[in-house]
Amino acid sequence: MIFGKKREAVTVKTEKPRAEPYEIHVMPVKFHKYLALKKKLNWGRIFLVVAIIFIVIAIMAVAAYYFSQQIEKQQTWPLANTNQVLPINNANQNINQNINQNINQNINQNLNQINENANLNENLNLVVNTNANENLNANLNENINANLNLQPPPPPALNYSSNIDTDNDKLTDTEEEIYGTEKRKPDTDEDGYLDGSEVVNGYNPKAAGASLLENSGLVNKYDNPSQQYQILYPSIWLARPVDQSLKEVIFQSASGEYIEIMVEDNPDKLDLVEWFLAQSPLTDLNLLEKKTTKKGYQVLISPDKLTYYIKRDSQPELVYVLSYNIGNKTKVNFLSTFEMMLNSLNFIESQQPAANTEQ
Repeated sequence: MIFGKKREAVTVKTEKPRAEPYEIHVMPVKFHKYLALKKKLNWGRIFLVVAIIFIVIAIMAVAAYYFSQQIEKQQTWPLANTNQVLPINNANQNINQNINQNINQNINQNLNQINENANLNENLNLVVNTNANENLNANLNENINANLNLQPPPPPALNYSSNIDTDNDKLTDTEEEIYGTEKRKPDTDEDGYLDGSEVVNGYNPKAAGASLLENSGLVNKYDNPSQQYQILYPSIWLARPVDQSLKEVIFQSASGEYIEIMVEDNPDKLDLVEWFLAQSPLTDLNLLEKKTTKKGYQVLISPDKLTYYIKRDSQPELVYVLSYNIGNKTKVNFLSTFEMMLNSLNFIESQQPAANTEQ
């Protein structure tokens, strides 16, 4: 049977070693030393390889350490890190002390230099700033003054205007009645001058030639010896002092408008602009005007053109104020008369008893 043959084959194979068909020879003892030597040489090679690897690693470590030290020397590391690398505590202490001393000395020296520089800068800044401010202010003031002088601002808008003037001769119809001139004829005496211009300059508008208004009977002269002035006013008006000092006198018209003259004290003998600003400090200087009267007196004109300020050289401690009070009117009648009174104002030098004389 096929199945039985397979069992026989297996039995034969297991029995072959028992038959000992081969001879076993043992290596002679004399060759044992060569075998031992061969084994020793193999361990030496292993040791050699390991040693070489270790040496290479050590060299690489040393090289890495060397290069790291070189890099640290090139960089500005904190002093504390270099101290930690040193292996000896005493060396660290000495080095720290020396380094700290040097650092402290350097820092103190630098701080002292900084303080000196700060003081120097402060002084320089003070000097430079002072000079710069002075120069800048001076330049600004010069430029501002120059600009103000070159380009004065436009005059302020007035809240009033002259009343009806039919013939446009600079006299309102109401003033034509005062001076007896023609309302529809600008040059009543036909002398080539407008009636209003003649009145303002002190001439009689009804008579040709050099006939003076003062001698026409159309005006009166108010003489105030105690305050040392004389002034003309329309003869149909009423002149009345406010009190016995005669420092304030009112010239009253029938329309309710009036012109008054006052004498104000100027103890510091300021010029007109300074005195005016002391009374009205918020006023813009550019709105003030100056002019000279027919008698040669310097006059400061208020922004609304309704007040004149006059100062005489012989009495700088006084200021004379001539003002036109229009009340709430927006149409006024006596602007030319107001200017005529200003031009007629004359100061007298002799002292006389107080009196009120009408002519």
